[in-house]
Amino acid sequence: MSAGDNPFLGKWKIDKSKTRAAGVPDDLQMEIKSQGSNGLLVKSNYKEPKSAMYPLLWVGVMTYELPLSIDGTEKQNQIGPFMHVSKTTLDGNKMTTDWKATIDKGGVEGQWIRTLSADRREMDLQIVAKSSDGRNMDQTLVFKRR
Repeated sequence: MSAGDNPFLGKWKIDKSKTRAAGVPDDLQMEIKSQGSNGLLVKSNYKEPKSAMYPLLWVGVMTYELPLSIDGTEKQNQIGPFMHVSKTTLDGNKMTTDWKATIDKGGVEGQWIRTLSADRREMDLQIVAKSSDGRNMDQTLVFKRR
């Protein structure tokens, strides 16, 4: 499947009534756009945290623009002090990104599993992550198509 045929393309807004995740960025929205034949650009918008501190779990989610390849090849991005390496595959209504964000003294790695509802109006973003110190940081976000 090419990026242009991707059912995840479009604008999404966090559904606060269905999302039970702790620390979700306020007013989180994302737009998933096609970028070339095998790429996507995930553009995120949210209210900046008052503390200006970003929890480790949100590296890659709280990123204004994150290019992904959907053909399973490795994609590298610099996100603040982190080197972010990911591989994304698309299988119908499921898009899986295996990723790792590293910094000199550690980092975090995991998966983003995006799943569309049957009517494609809702998207679950399951974040399965583990920090280099062994902490599991799993959350699920629910988005509505705008």
